[in-house]
Amino acid sequence: MNRRKVLCSLVAGALAAAFAHGAAAQQFPSKPVRIIVPFAAGGANDLNGRSLQVPLGKALGGTVIVENMPGASTKIAVDHMLKSAPDGHTLLLAGHGALMSYYYSGFFDNKFWENMIVLGQTGRMPWVGIEVRADAPYKTWAELVEYAKKNPGKMSAGGPAPGGMMNLTVLETAKNSGFEVTYIPFKGGGPSGQALLGGHIAYRVAQASEIYPNARAGKTRALAIGFPNRMPEMPDVPTFKELGIMFDVPVFGFDLWAPGGTPPAIANQISKALEQAVKDPDYIKASKALVYDPVFTSPAALQESIRYMDTVVGPKMAETFPPAPKK
Repeated sequence: MNRRKVLCSLVAGALAAAFAHGAAAQQFPSKPVRIIVPFAAGGANDLNGRSLQVPLGKALGGTVIVENMPGASTKIAVDHMLKSAPDGHTLLLAGHGALMSYYYSGFFDNKFWENMIVLGQTGRMPWVGIEVRADAPYKTWAELVEYAKKNPGKMSAGGPAPGGMMNLTVLETAKNSGFEVTYIPFKGGGPSGQALLGGHIAYRVAQASEIYPNARAGKTRALAIGFPNRMPEMPDVPTFKELGIMFDVPVFGFDLWAPGGTPPAIANQISKALEQAVKDPDYIKASKALVYDPVFTSPAALQESIRYMDTVVGPKMAETFPPAPKK
């Protein structure tokens, strides 16, 4: 084969590959797009996914469904997504801080997010707040601390899967306030909220969007919020800094991910559709009801936050938690 034929063959191959990628994007989606949520139904992550279903489906020109896969500190959901075909039809919705925290507390053997493509963030909110039942004997954080010190070994706090940022928040706030607490993990904000209302735990840590509805209804009381300033929706709730807890909790948002190897054209199509969906009036209304600020963050802008989690917060978690038992 002469040089001209070789050159023609290479050009033809490149054109074919480009056409294949373009055709894949044009045909996407060719079936329903699944959004995997790594926590149980009823929590903030789940509710955010369900509020995205219709607007994202509309923006993509297809159908979007949400599937809950709780358990193993998000590993079940992450592994499922990573093993799925990289064609854009199986995605994962979860904040990078939450996901990465489980690596640093020993539940993953590798930095799995390096094999994933972040497509954008659906909004932002305070990551964590502290909540008690309305009829609890302590009405403020100071009263809870006093009660815990007078009743050693009896204080329990609920939250999502062990080893994550919520778990770290419980341990650090208790340590900084001088009392002992037992962390009780649940499969998501829904189950932990039920446990709190049922009197099975003394207090819980949860995202602001999970705390707000019950607090507004008078069923629970928010004692503190991990945010730089007080929230307009809960102006009477002090910040961690005001209370002297001084635990730096990042601002949180839910990120949409695709498996590594997803064609760039498809990843870009989903990212643009997500940006459009976040501007949808119905999505904005649903988000505001959950104290979630519906502001789209691009994949490029998220990289700085991912690096911060990887270099600052992550190592702190590795110091706090012993390695998870290997199965």
